[in-house]
Amino acid sequence: MSCRHCTTTPPWPNGRRTLYISAAHEYILDKIATALSSEGYGCQLAPMQLCCQLEDFAALVTTLTALADLTETERRNIHLLPLAPDEALDFGKMAQAKTLESWATLLQARELVWLLDNGSLTVHFQPIVAVADHSIYAYECLARGVLADGSFMAPGPMFTTALKTGLLFNLDRQCRETAIKTAAVKNIHQNIFVNFLPSSIYNPEFCLRDTVHWAQQLEFDPGRIVFEVVETEKVDSLEHLIHILDYYRSKGFRTALDDIGSGFSSLNLFARLQPNIIKLDMELVRDVHRSEIKQSIARALRAMCRDAGCQILAEGIETREEYDWFKALGVDLMQGYYFGKPSAEPRRSL
Repeated sequence: MSCRHCTTTPPWPNGRRTLYISAAHEYILDKIATALSSEGYGCQLAPMQLCCQLEDFAALVTTLTALADLTETERRNIHLLPLAPDEALDFGKMAQAKTLESWATLLQARELVWLLDNGSLTVHFQPIVAVADHSIYAYECLARGVLADGSFMAPGPMFTTALKTGLLFNLDRQCRETAIKTAAVKNIHQNIFVNFLPSSIYNPEFCLRDTVHWAQQLEFDPGRIVFEVVETEKVDSLEHLIHILDYYRSKGFRTALDDIGSGFSSLNLFARLQPNIIKLDMELVRDVHRSEIKQSIARALRAMCRDAGCQILAEGIETREEYDWFKALGVDLMQGYYFGKPSAEPRRSL
């Protein structure tokens, strides 16, 4: 059974609705009532609540968002709950209320909702090179959204919008599964790196069930799938992340951490989590041949990896000088534009 929270998108409330509006202070409701009255909406004002009958919820959200005399703080403290005519206001329904800011973002996020509802994601592959023999060791799988007109939605806007609208769980799940499915379709026999956000997973036994299912269904050797924690510096709960990585490892997958060397917390994660692979922070890699401090940090991290028995990957290699320096250091893997940019068709050789 799939996790419902990870597989559904919120439907937009269309048609006739009874709208309940609440706010942190009554003076905010007075502002809203005055503004809506001037726009022709009939509203009833009660203590800490405003009730309106309307036909077009999207138009009302647009009207409220455009109100010039509402401050940003006030907007964040306005909650809207649109109910169908046959729905009663009760405690369970109240949990479905969203802030005005959330509804406005969701209204603007219809392209993302369309992507998720239609499974319209694709994957670009960036080669990861084994330094020892200069072969392609793996591919990092990077998701792109494909809009109805055929244009791409980049991962940055996709994940930013998903975070604001509560769709992060759904998006992250679809990205993981699309990576595995596409790699199988492209007949990739090397390893694949699949990104995931720890904050998008409530409980790995439920939220990762479909991901594991597709790996098994497509007969993808789990030892060739490396699940990479992205935004390592932003991990809030170490115990939660340990639980997730332990689950992956119990299924035979390998794990990687990114941005190691960017701060103390990333080094702490490395020590506690003991991943199979660490990826050096790109800022540490950039122009390393010109910086003695960067070189000292890289050498220390290389020594740590030898002691821990994990592989080290230098990410963001763009020049021959950077390549030569990290090759002399003895890193195991490299990745960057020097070897190839992400592309829809995986590069088969260097």
